[in-house]
Amino acid sequence: MIKPRIHVAFLAKKENIEYLAVRRSIDELYIIHTSDQDELADYLIDKFSKLGITVTPVRVIPDDFTNILSSTLSALDSQKLDLCDIEFSVSSENCMMTLAACISAAIVKASIIYVKGNEVFNIAEVWPSQLVNLTHQKREILSYLENNNKPVHQKEIAEETGIRQSGLSRHLRNLELAGYVTRFRISRCKQVQITELGCAVLHHKQIRKKRIWSSYTPQMLEKIQTVG
Repeated sequence: MIKPRIHVAFLAKKENIEYLAVRRSIDELYIIHTSDQDELADYLIDKFSKLGITVTPVRVIPDDFTNILSSTLSALDSQKLDLCDIEFSVSSENCMMTLAACISAAIVKASIIYVKGNEVFNIAEVWPSQLVNLTHQKREILSYLENNNKPVHQKEIAEETGIRQSGLSRHLRNLELAGYVTRFRISRCKQVQITELGCAVLHHKQIRKKRIWSSYTPQMLEKIQTVG
């Protein structure tokens, strides 16, 4: 079942919003705008309302990061987050607006859509931010790929990590969409290789994990192991 798509647009060029609305087939639109963009916001509200798209305007203070972030998050109905696909578009030239858009998307685990180009529009999608928070199995897959430092047969990953094939396929699909691995076929065999981004993310996650565990005293670690 296809979920309704909610698009949160940090207002910039109206052409970008119009183009995204058509290309992304949105069902509901949130327009984050400043007071000097009221006229443009009213134009978009009128246009999309006539098309049957629900539009929610959210006026924010342009140079107040806290206000932009809190207003954006407060406007989103928390009950819809699980029932709909949420995406943000980042095209505003205001640094505060762009930063708030990215952090808002990270908090609600939404995709970030970036429109680039002048005469010919191109849409780039940043995969949902929750993929950055690697699970134990995703980290295990990346570690194995990094240690091999070459393309690895998908079946070999399953054998070495102990992850079932169905779960492995899902993890690899998500890792590929996040840009952490690449997948391709060589003589009908599925090969997987870690990317430069995957190595960088894995490295930082490992350092953070070491810092967390090194903060525990031997007595505390012993208690944790006993409980486990």
